[in-house]
This record gives sequence, C-alpha cells and structure tokens, in this order.
Amino acid sequence: MSKTAIFESDNTESPIQTIRQTMQVSLDDDGGAVVSFATNRGKGSGRQEMSVSDFREVVETLQHYADNGISEREQAQLSPADTIRQTIALEDGTLSFRTRSGKGAKPARIPLAQYNEVVELLCGTVDAVESAGMSLAGAPSDESEDAPDLEDDAPSYEDEADIDDEDDSDDE
Repeated sequence: MSKTAIFESDNTESPIQTIRQTMQVSLDDDGGAVVSFATNRGKGSGRQEMSVSDFREVVETLQHYADNGISEREQAQLSPADTIRQTIALEDGTLSFRTRSGKGAKPARIPLAQYNEVVELLCGTVDAVESAGMSLAGAPSDESEDAPDLEDDAPSYEDEADIDDEDDSDDE
C-alpha cells in the first residue's frame, strides 16, 4: 500500500533559523526565569523549556557531544514493567507511562481520579489475557490455583509518595 501526503510540508527553516525565531526567556508561573526554544516546527516536535539556571549545563552537555561525537549505544532491553517504572509520571492530574521505549512509543494517559479503576479493570483481565495468549501460542492454558489473585493484591498507588507529592493541592 503506497501513501501520498495530501499537504506538502512548507517548512524549510533550518534548526538555526527556528532557534533564532523561537528562543525566549520568560517567567514561569512561580516567577522563575525559564528559557525556551524550538529546533524545528511541525508534528512530532516541540519547545525545549528549562530553568535559566540549568541552561549552561545543557549547552555544555550538547557541546560535549559536538566535540566528542555520539557513540552508538545499545538500547537496554527493559521489560514493560521496568519501562513503566522509568517513565511513570504525574502531571496536571494525569498519570502517564509507557510500556516500551524507542521510536514511536507513545505514553498511556489516565486521569488520576480514574487510575485505581483502570488498574482494577486490568487486574480482572489477567487470567483471560494469559489464557488467550496460551491459546494463540498453542500451549495448554495454565489456570493454576496457586496463581495470586491480582485484584486482592493490587497495590494502591494513591498512597505512593511520588504520586501524592505532585497532587497535594487537591488534598488540602
């Protein structure tokens, strides 16, 4: 199946032109100085924003790679659970996480108020998913009685410090 773009991208700006047009220093909501810039425009790109106090170190880090090159590094093969542990975040009342890394990996986004309900739903599907997986793989289904009941043992992440720290304003 071949694809043809309907709208041609008319963005011919270089990253240097884009940075020159977009770089600005402003105050964030807390009154702190932040610098922001974009290196390109369009889908899949966005502004880079950081505290002015972090900017020098960011530029020095980029300079290091410009001077020394970027070595090819193997992508660590993390399990989906390990990937969640590295990517889970709470921002503006929305919990996000990814189950895989790499190009094209998009985060799941769940309103914090619905998170426990989502986890409960997922816990209730584990046996059916495993059974379906075994069926597709041609292996006999393992419905052992010694498997833990995930619904009863599911941790409550509402009490996790990492999640509550960012959402304390709703608790007061």
